[in-house]
Amino acid sequence: MSRIYDNWERLVGATLLREELRLIAQRTPSDLSLASSIPSPPPSPSPSLSPSSLARSSFTYDEILQATNNFSGSNLIMYARTGLLFRGALEAGIRVVVKKVDLSLINRTSLMRELEFYNKVSHPRFVPLLGHCLENDNHKFLVYKYMPHTDLHSFWSRNVVPFYHGNNLDWLKWETRLKIARGVAEGLCYLHHKCDPPLVHRNIDASSILLDDDFEVRLGRLHEVCTQAKETNGSRFSRGFDRSISGTSDATCAYDVYRFGMVLLELVTGRMKYSLPSYRITKDSMPNTLSNVSSQDKKLILNIVDGSLTVDEVLLKDIWAVAFVAKACLDPKPSRRPQMSYVLEALHNPSTVVNGSWKGKRIGLIQFN
Repeated sequence: MSRIYDNWERLVGATLLREELRLIAQRTPSDLSLASSIPSPPPSPSPSLSPSSLARSSFTYDEILQATNNFSGSNLIMYARTGLLFRGALEAGIRVVVKKVDLSLINRTSLMRELEFYNKVSHPRFVPLLGHCLENDNHKFLVYKYMPHTDLHSFWSRNVVPFYHGNNLDWLKWETRLKIARGVAEGLCYLHHKCDPPLVHRNIDASSILLDDDFEVRLGRLHEVCTQAKETNGSRFSRGFDRSISGTSDATCAYDVYRFGMVLLELVTGRMKYSLPSYRITKDSMPNTLSNVSSQDKKLILNIVDGSLTVDEVLLKDIWAVAFVAKACLDPKPSRRPQMSYVLEALHNPSTVVNGSWKGKRIGLIQFN
């Protein structure tokens, strides 16, 4: 793959200029020749959408208002880090989520970075972006395909209580949890190993993992994706170091691996808290949890496994293997954490993780061939 993010400022600047010229051209005929001289990038395809729904990438403000019923309170989904999220529907009947970004609260570069990401990167594990509206001075809008099961944290919180009151929720089965884990790993593998230079998500947690109607993963919150920081000089787009949590810069692939380890631990334990930004690891909480993941006594894992799972001998081995992978991802030393490609292979073959080894070559706590 060609180098797609060798100069963030150039890409962001070009996108800003291109969009501003497009809007000027709509209002000022004399600027049409200048606008037409700047080539527009090809749209990013999405395998889950029909071609007709991708025929355009720019919406008018009136269309945004119509889709969200004038940003009706009944359409408000949540307050996100980068803006308000509203559910809506396009004229064609396509259900969407509209993010209303307040430029007084968020850096404009962050918005354009997400747009540029979608211009340059296409993979079915990212939430489909249908288009945008940038004509309003104070607010900008991004239009995404609607995910019926929302995000993992919200869906879990909304359904875990009914489950414990006797309702049978198939999604809580271990097979579904493993499916979700593999989906996240596939998205991260693409960023880390298929992009040149490697890209870092930086926002992996239960609330950034969106789920479609078949519980297929679509990663969201892509506004902080950046190129991996060099160990010597760091990255201009890194927010700094968060050594209290991960022991490494958040602009490295090792940081994504650490955050993914927390998600795995949540899927094993049923406690949707470890990966959330509001969660603060106490001195003993994480070590106490991980102390139950032992190659010497696999049954210790039953001390932390989600009580809603019915665990037999076969399932115990798979759950232990996934927990062991999580423990490897959560190694305090970034250099000892496995690469996502190894993690994905282990998740596809959990039965091959035996006594802390996997096919022979040691990478962190896991051994690979």
